[in-house]
Amino acid sequence: MGIIMADDLTDRSSPEKIARAGEKIYAERHQAKLERECPGQFAAIDVVSGEAYVARFPEDAVDQARAAAPTGVFHLVKIGSSGAYHVSHLLHGHTLGR
Repeated sequence: MGIIMADDLTDRSSPEKIARAGEKIYAERHQAKLERECPGQFAAIDVVSGEAYVARFPEDAVDQARAAAPTGVFHLVKIGSSGAYHVSHLLHGHTLGR
């Protein structure tokens, strides 16, 4: 499965690891449906649970994700974009651009 275990997130400063996990989860579990139903919106992918939180604006997607999973680790994707906008987001609001 594409989900990484919480124990694997001991180094939360690794945006590459979070991004790889988030991209894999997005591609395997959410991409087909979200690109059909929500193009141009944003999905915050929780790399621990695999859940996707979708909103029109990136801040809203992250806010939804953090409300649902306060200790989550998130990868943000613009739905339908070919990698132009991807960000990994850690607990406590630290944002790591990619």
